[in-house]
Amino acid sequence: MCTYNGERFLEEQLASIAQQTRLPDELVVCDDGSTDRTVAIVREFAASASWAVRIFENEHNLGSAANFERAIRLCSGDLIALSDQDDIWYPTRLERSEQELTAYAEAGLVFSDADVIDDQDRKQEKTLWHRLGFAGKRERELLDGRYLVLVKHSFVTGATVMFRAGLRERFLPIGAGWIHDEWIALMVAAFCDLRPIDQPLIRYRIHGSQQVGLVNQRLQRAQGNTRAQKHWGRLAESVKDLRQLCDVLSAMVLDKKREVLPAYRQHLEFLTFRANLPRARLARVGPVLKRSREYGVHASGLASVFKDLALKRQG
Repeated sequence: MCTYNGERFLEEQLASIAQQTRLPDELVVCDDGSTDRTVAIVREFAASASWAVRIFENEHNLGSAANFERAIRLCSGDLIALSDQDDIWYPTRLERSEQELTAYAEAGLVFSDADVIDDQDRKQEKTLWHRLGFAGKRERELLDGRYLVLVKHSFVTGATVMFRAGLRERFLPIGAGWIHDEWIALMVAAFCDLRPIDQPLIRYRIHGSQQVGLVNQRLQRAQGNTRAQKHWGRLAESVKDLRQLCDVLSAMVLDKKREVLPAYRQHLEFLTFRANLPRARLARVGPVLKRSREYGVHASGLASVFKDLALKRQG
């Protein structure tokens, strides 16, 4: 668990961990410089917990991804489940995740759906997977080993994840600028299967002060205020991030039967094509129409074609 000024919801989350049907062997908490009662709450919880609660306070603020990296490195168990500070786990969260990894030896990581709640614990109409567009076709594609769906869409939410600890040496460190769950999922897929658990195992909280949420992080990082600036900025960020990941995987020994890296490279090539389209709109028409079929595979079809042709770009 990673914490940062989380006193408002932390006690509920800790209580839900204590009520698991399969209790954790340890709880590793890395605090990122909280100035509220967060650390005190964890210490109070540790005093009554029936398992080891190990608390680490960072000397300086690391940020969400680096803090999760530190926490992951400090875990001593064979299976590692990630936890946010503001969610609520259903009682079978750990048991069900462990069962899935036990049943599927070829799987390295499992993740589940989640009910979505607000800051008043009110359950929202759509589950996390429905909000992320994963339920249905995309879930089937992932299970069929079509990993383009994984690099094209972001739907593995860290708060629902459990993975085998032995994989740490393959996906750490987390790439600069990446959100930890996106990086981990894409890296693990190059070595092991990912297994979705088609049921909500947690209540995922959405509120104004959370560091990482449902909003696309590349869209948040994209420079500019206009629709056009965000569009081209998001493409540039995606190219930079995916090239970094492909470079890391290219330096590793991979099973050639797992065609994950080729799928990533194929998507990177198309993103690079889009990001490098000429400034003049008329000059884009020929290249875009020539590759129009690929927009249905690597983008959002005609909607993406329209954006690439119509939106103004600088430089």
